[in-house]
Amino acid sequence: MVKKAKKKFKGGAQRNAVRQTRKAKYGHMSLPKGVSVYKAEPGSRVSLDIMPYMVTDANHPDRDDEYGVAVPGELWYKRPYYLHRSIGTNNESVVCPTSNGQKCPICEYRAQMLKEGADWNDDSVKALKPSMRNLYAVIPKGSKAHEEAPHIWDMSQFLFQSKLNEEISEDEDYDTFPDLEDGYTLRVRFSEESFGQNKFADTSRIDFVERDEAYPESIMDDIPNLDEVLEIPSYKTVEAIFFGGASEEEAEDEDEDDDVMKGRGAPRARTLQDEDEEADEDEEVDDDEDEEDDKDSKGHPIDEDDEDEPTPEPSPAKRTKKVKPKAKDKGNRCPHGHIFGKDCDEHDECDECTEWEACMDASEGIDE
Repeated sequence: MVKKAKKKFKGGAQRNAVRQTRKAKYGHMSLPKGVSVYKAEPGSRVSLDIMPYMVTDANHPDRDDEYGVAVPGELWYKRPYYLHRSIGTNNESVVCPTSNGQKCPICEYRAQMLKEGADWNDDSVKALKPSMRNLYAVIPKGSKAHEEAPHIWDMSQFLFQSKLNEEISEDEDYDTFPDLEDGYTLRVRFSEESFGQNKFADTSRIDFVERDEAYPESIMDDIPNLDEVLEIPSYKTVEAIFFGGASEEEAEDEDEDDDVMKGRGAPRARTLQDEDEEADEDEEVDDDEDEEDDKDSKGHPIDEDDEDEPTPEPSPAKRTKKVKPKAKDKGNRCPHGHIFGKDCDEHDECDECTEWEACMDASEGIDE
């Protein structure tokens, strides 16, 4: 009897000990001890110092070897990733494995649907399209609600980074804003947008202000590694959630057990040709009908309607195509006169609308 009990506990105590020493989990992030999450409040005006971190992921989406951008061992200021929403029977949000160069079963399934004749504009197809987001390490300045210490900020590409890209492209002097010595404090004005009972913040203005003093290099000891903060599930985990109906925790547990038995290999490396790395976030994650040619230079899906013509090089954070908007109702954010946050993807104009990402987030009740 005693022998049987001993066998039962073998390996169990060690596994439990490892679980208790893990970092605090917040959604798809693993937060280092003592680091809090920063949240953009609708209608607020804030001052933020966006801090650099030391890149460790060889498959960083921003990697540009020619200019030394986001390569391992160098400093960079953001960690882009792609997020699938409402996946599986539990409607979970799942980080797309393409965020670090792996294949994604959801993106593959979407590509197969297109290959078999589904319209890329169908709701069932669009629901599987990942949205682009970014993680930042920020230090709030002069905030009563936040300590002046490093925080993790998770924000939609469209609702912040695209606006930041526009400001940087207007004045190259602001390019150094994350630098420890020559950086700038960002004064950001967030508008209050709403859909139903849900309110979310959208960036309406960004100003660059010279910092009072430089940060010492020692501050880097307190800056979290964004590559490690972001939890990217394996292909097998996503597959279990998407097809098997398992929760993310159940799928990860099963994957961990399998890894102990078989050993985990290194993540699949992807091709990092980044000549169009700042292409519009919607077009760079859409799928092509051809399974072999359905990836852009970053390994992300390409839109089906771009199949017959080359994709032009877009300016940062702006859509490639623009249409003349209809007269819009006062107070309605939709540039085409439809209902913002409700009529998303219901009209032809939605395909090229500059407000698509924000409208989609609003329709899903997302506050960022």
